[in-house]
Amino acid sequence: MKFGELWRRIVHLGRAPNAADDLRDEMALHAELRARANRDAGMNESDARAAANRRFGNQLAQREVGLDVWGTAWIENIVRDCQRAFRRIGQQRAFAAAVIGMLALGVGATTAMFSVVDAAMLRPLPFADPGKLVVPVQVQLPFALGPPRPRPIGTGPIDVVELGAMRDIVSHVAVYARGGLNLADADHPLRVNVGVVSGDFFATLGVPAYRGRVIRGADAIANAPAVTILSFGLWQRQFGGAEMLGKTISLSDRSYEVVGIMPRGFGFPRESEVWIPMAVPITFETFAAFRGFLDSHVIARIADGVPGPVAAERLRAQWSRRAALDSAPAGERTGVRDALKAIGKVGALYPLRDELAGDSKTRLFVLLGATLILLLIACANVSNLLLSQAAARRQEIAVRTVLGASSRRIVGQLLIESVVLAAIGTALGVALAPALVGTMRLVLPDELTGIAPATIDLRVLLFAAALALVTAVVFGLWPALVASAVAPAQAMNAGGQRTTAGGASRVRRILVGGELALSVVLLVGALLMLRSFEQLMSVDRGMRQREVGTLEMAFPVGRGDRGIRLQRIEEMLARLRGMPGVTAVGATNDLPLGKGGGISVAMKADVGEPKGKSVFVHQMYASPGYFEVMGILLKRGRSFTVADDSLAPHVAIVSEAAGNMYWPGVNPVGHTIKLFSDTAITIVGVVSDVRDGHLSDEGAQIYYPVADQTPQHLALVARGTLGGDAILARMTDAVRAVDRRQAVFNVQMMDKVVSANVAPRRTNTILITAFGALALILAALGVYSVVSYSVSQRKREFGIRSALGASGNQLVRMVTGEMAWIVLVGLTAGMGGAWALSKVLTSLIYGVTVHDPWSFVAAPFLLLVPAIVAAVVPARRASRVNPAEVMRAD
Repeated sequence: MKFGELWRRIVHLGRAPNAADDLRDEMALHAELRARANRDAGMNESDARAAANRRFGNQLAQREVGLDVWGTAWIENIVRDCQRAFRRIGQQRAFAAAVIGMLALGVGATTAMFSVVDAAMLRPLPFADPGKLVVPVQVQLPFALGPPRPRPIGTGPIDVVELGAMRDIVSHVAVYARGGLNLADADHPLRVNVGVVSGDFFATLGVPAYRGRVIRGADAIANAPAVTILSFGLWQRQFGGAEMLGKTISLSDRSYEVVGIMPRGFGFPRESEVWIPMAVPITFETFAAFRGFLDSHVIARIADGVPGPVAAERLRAQWSRRAALDSAPAGERTGVRDALKAIGKVGALYPLRDELAGDSKTRLFVLLGATLILLLIACANVSNLLLSQAAARRQEIAVRTVLGASSRRIVGQLLIESVVLAAIGTALGVALAPALVGTMRLVLPDELTGIAPATIDLRVLLFAAALALVTAVVFGLWPALVASAVAPAQAMNAGGQRTTAGGASRVRRILVGGELALSVVLLVGALLMLRSFEQLMSVDRGMRQREVGTLEMAFPVGRGDRGIRLQRIEEMLARLRGMPGVTAVGATNDLPLGKGGGISVAMKADVGEPKGKSVFVHQMYASPGYFEVMGILLKRGRSFTVADDSLAPHVAIVSEAAGNMYWPGVNPVGHTIKLFSDTAITIVGVVSDVRDGHLSDEGAQIYYPVADQTPQHLALVARGTLGGDAILARMTDAVRAVDRRQAVFNVQMMDKVVSANVAPRRTNTILITAFGALALILAALGVYSVVSYSVSQRKREFGIRSALGASGNQLVRMVTGEMAWIVLVGLTAGMGGAWALSKVLTSLIYGVTVHDPWSFVAAPFLLLVPAIVAAVVPARRASRVNPAEVMRAD
């Protein structure tokens, strides 16, 4: 098309209304001239005009053809169809509300869930060229914890220093870990999340500072000046946005100079609020402030111009060469061959995104799949409603066809109406989505918290727009095609309103069968999750969590020695014990089911090692009274007393599981173990097992007296007759009365600790159960709408049957019997689909099998009952049809 013609069409589009009037006037003029010529030829007035009209044909159709020449008629048609769609919505408010409500529900849930999946797995990480950020497999972090052990260059396991020198593979290599430190404040000391990072960390991520500078290599060496960077949020919240560059802050009694402020929203790793340097190789000083342990991670940036697969293959080749040079004798492992085996399974490099998403992919895709199933059920219901409406509009469509409207034009109009309904439903769904996102954020992996929040952004809005278009076509195309295929003569017939098109009827039944099948899949999944969560919450936790207050703190390394820490702990417990309303107090290093973590150790028992694989037990510390506060039962021996301090013989208490591992069939009391030295530790008691990691994990514990070891991280626990807020306030007052500089955190009741532990599983269960319940309601509505419409269209038939002697019960059985086959087929198909798809829930359920018989029996029954009710209620109307009224209507 030439530019001049394109320009004429654009100009014509602007004056389209005037052009249509001009064309109508011109055609009327030509018709009048033809009629005048006919009169001059001897015809009378009526014959002359009739002959002229026959000569020109349908003027409306001719005008549309004329406007089509300019290529703008389709735009005008769309505008007119949209106007008609909005008028019809105003005329049929109940119908429109039902359609829009179903779509808003389906689109809102799907959009909210997509925002979470997008944040976790699709959206680029907020780093420079995030596709080049990878995690090197088996690359080690060097430690400087003892005398160096020299080895030839190019042998042994690859560490981060050696990887950083491989410039043909990576351009940057960094190490990061996450911990917590106390930020000093005269009135309100607080605990802050700390990112402990190597000197190349920010260069690897490609994230500059908002103000000042980032941590550099010179900051991450032994004896370098202590520097730190603040997050934007902490800078604003704690320091009011005041100038902080060059000033010092105290983190766990050590001074750090603030050299930079990070940009708003940056909080990697996992909502870090400050960042401090990590020296590589790691030293004792690095670990000291973090309970002697840092869960460190290695990341790297692939070198420019090097494709990811090529970099991974080059690194794997380095490992292969080292394995070939490994001359360690059999039985002396260097780790190279084991590393090469691991690399063979997962590759030498994999994306940082996969590392951060962890094992949450299955959970997120299951939830997204559930929302899509719910959306399909909603679309099926809407299609049924539109089919019913199309049947009711047969005469209108027939009249338009007789007047010259083509099938394409009719389909287009009906599709536009569907698009308008979908657009309104999508807009309401998007408005509803933020409220749903708040709940769905709980299923985001912890590692992505702070860097990839689930939000309704442009990507999600584009997804919602695409969803609106797809759903409009899915639920609108079939009804439009069925409606456009109506024969005008049949539709104009007087009885045409009372005859149901066989094709449309079959389509409605197929849609209802599909709804039922999809609903069964969701219901089975919901019942499996409910059964799993019920089993999880009913496990014996080994403790009594109700009415127990908890409070955590971490003592700075530099604030006194072990004796001073112990003195403060005893003073805090004594003050708390003396407060009214407090009946029992205690202390431990890690709360059961809390987020403290801790370490597990392999003990050396006096009867030898457990047979089979290595056994690790969780290393815990407990004060006198701790077991009583937590309701942990003493099964054998004795509990700790105030005499069990560092001057007394070393003692420990083991859980039943730990005792059975090391002393099967034998009373552990009186036996001894050794840990990191030759000092024997005597077992003086056995207590019940406690679920201390996750509620679904069975653990084993060993407890040492707090007075003997005095851990740096401590949790106070207290039981009393007070309400939750009151006992927590007393616990905080007891700590501040002893040391006002001591920061406390996670001040909460033990019930909340347990609740937070199961929050992801609970959220999964609630969401899938809600989707299942909505699917159940929508499926019942689908059955009701189909049977109700069928009854309304078959009144004449029912009247004749009644006149011929059919009873009301016979008519009800006939109508429900026809629907029974659809329900049976839908339930059967759904059971088969649920049986096949339930395997994806393997990692999400606990205590039940994926083919749990109870769930597979209950799901179709739950759906069958409302389906029967939904079929019987409208079917009973058929039994009340008056034959005389039907005959008179004919």
